[in-house]
Amino acid sequence: MNPYLTNENLHALWACLVLAVAASSIAITITHTEVFAPLRAWTQKLGHMVGYLFQCFYCMSHWVVFLGILIYRPRILSSGSLLADLVVSAFFTLTLSAFVSGIFFKVFLTAMAMKVREKEVKEIMAKK
Repeated sequence: MNPYLTNENLHALWACLVLAVAASSIAITITHTEVFAPLRAWTQKLGHMVGYLFQCFYCMSHWVVFLGILIYRPRILSSGSLLADLVVSAFFTLTLSAFVSGIFFKVFLTAMAMKVREKEVKEIMAKK
């Protein structure tokens, strides 16, 4: 049997996937939605770097992933060093999170483009 496909490693892979999707969703929600606009405005007053963190979904996703890794401690590889294993799991999860964010944005941009086209067609039809 492959030593990398143990139940523990499969559980860790699943945990990393779940953390990646959750981190992407949380980061995009905090950095792009109106409900968090007051929080973003407030963090701007705390300093440039803190304010930037709350406007950059990629930056925010790092902190969300790091927190998730510290809480759940998934180890997709077992090197004998807990720190090294958690760092690998964290950056693996961050990579997955970036892919998920890319998919979210692609879907969002496609939906926005469709709405713009629908509006343009309605305006053209209204002129006739």
